[in-house]
Amino acid sequence: MQLLTSGSVLQINEDYDDLDHNAKTVTDEAKNKDIDIIGEPVKSFSTIEKHLTNVDVQGYVKKKVLEEGGGMPLHEGCTVSIAFSGYWENEPDPFDIQKPSKPMVVDLKDNGLLPGLLLAVKSMLVGETSIFLLSHELMYGELGVPPRIKPKAKCVFYVKLMKSILTPKEGLLNLSEPNTFIRVHEEVKMLYVSGLKWHKLNNFTSAIQLFRKGVSMLHRCRLADESEEEIQKKLLIKIYTNLAICYNITKQPYKACIACNELNRLGSLWNNGKVLYQNAKALRMIGQFNDAEKKLRRAINLCPNNNELKVEFDLLEKTSNDYNLKKSLENRSADKDTVDRDFKKEVDSLIKNFKENMDLCKLTLPAGMNSFEIEYIKEACVRENVFFNKIQADYLLDKDDGKSIELENKEFDTYGYI
Repeated sequence: MQLLTSGSVLQINEDYDDLDHNAKTVTDEAKNKDIDIIGEPVKSFSTIEKHLTNVDVQGYVKKKVLEEGGGMPLHEGCTVSIAFSGYWENEPDPFDIQKPSKPMVVDLKDNGLLPGLLLAVKSMLVGETSIFLLSHELMYGELGVPPRIKPKAKCVFYVKLMKSILTPKEGLLNLSEPNTFIRVHEEVKMLYVSGLKWHKLNNFTSAIQLFRKGVSMLHRCRLADESEEEIQKKLLIKIYTNLAICYNITKQPYKACIACNELNRLGSLWNNGKVLYQNAKALRMIGQFNDAEKKLRRAINLCPNNNELKVEFDLLEKTSNDYNLKKSLENRSADKDTVDRDFKKEVDSLIKNFKENMDLCKLTLPAGMNSFEIEYIKEACVRENVFFNKIQADYLLDKDDGKSIELENKEFDTYGYI
């Protein structure tokens, strides 16, 4: 095990597994599959460096979170499972890969990771995906390993922290410890059953409190072996699924999305029609119509006779059509110094309907508007007491993307969406 999980020798693995979440025929899947690799090539390190923050005081490791994680911070008593891919500057293919389907297991106290990569992993939370720019001082040194690694070579690593457990202690497991799984499991099962009872009584706030307590206890407990880990995973899937349902009922779609993200990390999203339905419902309420449609189509493919899915799909189509400014923006006058009357009328109607629609709490308008149009939208939001914010997607850090506008209903929960 030490040999498999330690060492600093670079390995190139060309035996890629294929991953396809979309509903396709066998023929389509054979032709068009996604490769199980995290991240993508970076053309210019100097460009992405502007978007990164220092992890260490010297600035040898710089970071940007691409997908938020959660749970307790890591420490040397943890054993983690990570997937990653490493890239040189302006190189199309990764030089080092560890696939999510076969993650590397690393004991943070006793491992052979290079110092820069170890420091990067220790800065993460479970479920997090981040991009790191690593200096040669903590990676391959001033001389490198010619010809493969150039002298003083910086590199970018995309890292996903898939899970973390407390490293088992040597010797027999002391079952009297309060955080052992065998003790925590029974208590969490009682919390889960109690939460279901509160749910049936329509006391969703109490149900959420019990479910969240159960999740926290399961994440903190110490696992003895893989069989306990599998039991923990199954119980987490049940609790997170019910959390997503309760959050949607109580109009907290951001938190429902977070619960669904956890279910995705546990491998129970794209193969679970019930979870996909809840995820699509939450995404629709925050105005992410395209993502909601993708999840909903997959759910319908898994459960073709479910009437609830068809009703939700009809509501999604109606909502997305009612709040689509894209066509009017494409067909409007090219004059960049005015705001025409039709645009004002459509914006006033859109924002008023958005505020009154209790099935929608956030709406993202497309890019491409001039400064006068943006200013008018801002004034309309102030009149209707609606949050207004400019956003700029920067997942592809070395590309120049246009700015969009985001509206948010103040009557909804404003917990961060991931």
